[in-house]
Amino acid sequence: MITASTQFCSVLGLRKRVSRFFRASALATLITVCLFALPVCIAGDLHMQVQLVWGTDGAPPAGSKYQPLEAQFKNKLARVFKWKNYYLIHEQKVVIAGQGDEKRLKLSSKCEIELKRLDDSTLEIKLFGEGRLTKTVRQSVQALEK
Repeated sequence: MITASTQFCSVLGLRKRVSRFFRASALATLITVCLFALPVCIAGDLHMQVQLVWGTDGAPPAGSKYQPLEAQFKNKLARVFKWKNYYLIHEQKVVIAGQGDEKRLKLSSKCEIELKRLDDSTLEIKLFGEGRLTKTVRQSVQALEK
């Protein structure tokens, strides 16, 4: 997890790298939720697994505890993104009940996701980066099951 302050990043010229890291992580999170959420509709509940994934051509940062992403997920991401390596930063399971139920999950110090069940067949996914809304997507529950 990169927790460098803005001032520290500016001094070392890392501001762009941290920003790119965050954008890539946020995008990978959205794709992971869309492609790899594991919904199981039991009595109207939607059971999901949300993963924050980091894509890179290099190795994970020294001293990090990031785990390589499972091959099945890595292969799916590799079809969409150009990176060679994918690391799991955080994983969380969530249950979304019926229509109108909303859950907000903190995936890292800078990344949050909000899941809202609009109706029986539609899920709204909002990504927040550093407290600001960065992306909103509506996805059919049926598409998540694939």
